[in-house]
Amino acid sequence: MRAPYFAALAVVLALTACAPQQAADSFVPSTKPATELRAMQTRVVDADRETTSRGVIATLQDLGYRITRADSDSGTISATRLTGLRLAATVEERGRNQSAVRANASVLGLGRETQVDDPNFYQANFFVPLGNTMARNLMAAPPDGSGPSAPRPVAERLPGQRQAPTAPAGSGEVPPARP
Repeated sequence: MRAPYFAALAVVLALTACAPQQAADSFVPSTKPATELRAMQTRVVDADRETTSRGVIATLQDLGYRITRADSDSGTISATRLTGLRLAATVEERGRNQSAVRANASVLGLGRETQVDDPNFYQANFFVPLGNTMARNLMAAPPDGSGPSAPRPVAERLPGQRQAPTAPAGSGEVPPARP
């Protein structure tokens, strides 16, 4: 009598263990003002855009991230670490030999994705390693708000997983999650 029960339980457990991870149902943006986020997420590098983009990719790989998307036209690089931490960086040219880098990180939780808004996280876990990789000092972006827009990290899609919504290019907006 117990054998069919245990067999059914084993089948259910096997199916749920093999089920693909689901995308976060909602995105929780930071409650900090945009100017404060921009200041913590943006640094200026004395290097051209291509060199800086290569430095960003190398830094992310050195930190254990897997690059999930790199778009040279928009200067955006997205990466995932341990499937629970996502980081995207945008590199924009700022003159002849200077680039602005803006990083945006989010943490995946149960049913939601939360934007990281701790300045120490960005400094210690991205900008210091980026400066070390590129052997350059990174400077704070000027307070005029002229830095790149904050990209939303893009993760790789697993089989059976729906694609995260994307905002129109250059809008700087985070799209709402789809039901």
